[in-house]
Amino acid sequence: MTLTGDAPTTSSFALDGERIAVPVEVRSAKMVAAQFLVDATAAQSLIDYSGLRVARQRGDRAICALSAVQYTDNDLGPYHEFAVALVVEPHDAGPGFRPSLTRVTTFIHRLPVNQEFTCRVGRGLWGFPKWVTQIDYLESGGFTRCRISQGGEPVLTFDVAPGWVPLPGGEVEMACYSWADGILRRTPWVTRSRHLRARPGGATLYLGDGHPMADELRALGLPKRALMSTGTPLMSATFGAPEIIER
Repeated sequence: MTLTGDAPTTSSFALDGERIAVPVEVRSAKMVAAQFLVDATAAQSLIDYSGLRVARQRGDRAICALSAVQYTDNDLGPYHEFAVALVVEPHDAGPGFRPSLTRVTTFIHRLPVNQEFTCRVGRGLWGFPKWVTQIDYLESGGFTRCRISQGGEPVLTFDVAPGWVPLPGGEVEMACYSWADGILRRTPWVTRSRHLRARPGGATLYLGDGHPMADELRALGLPKRALMSTGTPLMSATFGAPEIIER
């Protein structure tokens, strides 16, 4: 794969001879997600390779966020995605840093997808840890099931019940880190959600045996009761160009 660009803020990149415009626009997607409190030491061990620190919560806990997204109208084409992310401190956070509830920074640890093109772009442009596998969705009565399998073997099943607490819509600015080929990147992105709803708990995770991603989640103490789950039937987003973080 060949990826070229003049600078991290350039307006387009070439991927295997095809020009990719940046920012990348997601015009329509469905999303369900859940947050879990996990052991901070285990979470730190999982992401030590990145050089980042997990944002420690009370009781020496960290937050692991799982999300399942069905992209239906997207510059990179329609595809399915599942993310394993940890809430982390910004790379330049000073001593005594306290995590914010309104400006959360995450590190994307795993990001399987079900289409090859978005996998190549995600890895080549943003350094996202994508790989291609089977991701299936079942939706009924507001209930969403995301099932991931590899080579016919189950990796995990993620069930999210419909939320009942409406959350404000509008635009939310975020940043996420990724690590690939010895390079730490930070990508700005903006989400816009409609009919976003939440509930305490509301998510159930089933883990398969023998797959690295399932084993990593099990090492964090999952499955367990979710802290909170959220979902939206209509989300749009804008993903900017990555910033290379010099350490």
